[in-house]
Amino acid sequence: MGAASDYETKLEALLQQCDVSIEEASACAREASGAARRACLEEMDILIVNRESLRRGLLRLEEPGCLCSSCPSSS
Repeated sequence: MGAASDYETKLEALLQQCDVSIEEASACAREASGAARRACLEEMDILIVNRESLRRGLLRLEEPGCLCSSCPSSS
């Protein structure tokens, strides 16, 4: 398994963790009220932004030589 595959596997696992955390924050927001609800919603917003950042990184992996700009391409 190459470095890109290892990185992709780790990103996929992080995306799954983000999805679980977002669902937990969403459940918290549904059950809470007032300041606690706002805190859950804020956490959920942060998690969504982080998840989307991870997804963009994963999409970049599909491009040749995408692991880093200084790495030689394998083609």
